[in-house]
Amino acid sequence: MKPHLELAHDLWRSRVLPGDLAIDATLGNGHDALFLSELGCKVVGMDIQEAALAKAKERIGEDKIELHLRSHAEIGSLILPKKPKLIVYNLGYLPGGNKEITTVTESTLSSAQDSLDLLNCTGALSITCYPGHDEGLKEEEALIKWASQLDPKQWSVCHYRWLNRLRAPSLLWICGLLP
Repeated sequence: MKPHLELAHDLWRSRVLPGDLAIDATLGNGHDALFLSELGCKVVGMDIQEAALAKAKERIGEDKIELHLRSHAEIGSLILPKKPKLIVYNLGYLPGGNKEITTVTESTLSSAQDSLDLLNCTGALSITCYPGHDEGLKEEEALIKWASQLDPKQWSVCHYRWLNRLRAPSLLWICGLLP
C-alpha cells in the first residue's frame, strides 16, 4: 500500500500528458505543482496566502507556473487557455504556516463543483482530505457525500482511505467518462 500522496501522484501520472493543463487549486508549498510541472503540464496555481505563492515560485520557477493570489472558491473565474485535464486539491492548512488558516467546507464544496464544470471530458479531480482536525473532518464528510451523488454515467468516483487509522488522510479521485 502506498501513502496517499504517492498514490495521488501515480494517478496523476496515468491521467496527464505533456502539454496538458493542470490546476493546483490549493498551492501550499508548491510540491504538487512542481510534480505536475515535471510531468510536462502547464500549471496554474492558486492560494490565499502570499507566502504560499512565494514558496511555489521559488520551488518551481516563475516561468513554469501561472500564480493566482485567490481562494480555490474562485476557480470558476480563472481565464484559461484550454480546459484542464487535472485539478488537484491538498486541503487543510499551509504546512509550516498558520494552522488557523484552513480550507473550509462551504468554499471547498463550491470549488469542487465548479472544477467539474471546468474539466475536459476525460479530466480528473484529485482531492486529498485531512480529517485530523475538526474542519478537515467536516470537509471530508461533506465531500464524500457530494461525490457519492455524482452521475455515474458521467463520473467515476473512488475514495481511498486507511480503514484502520483513525482520521488518517484520504484521497478522493473523480474521473470524467467519455461522452
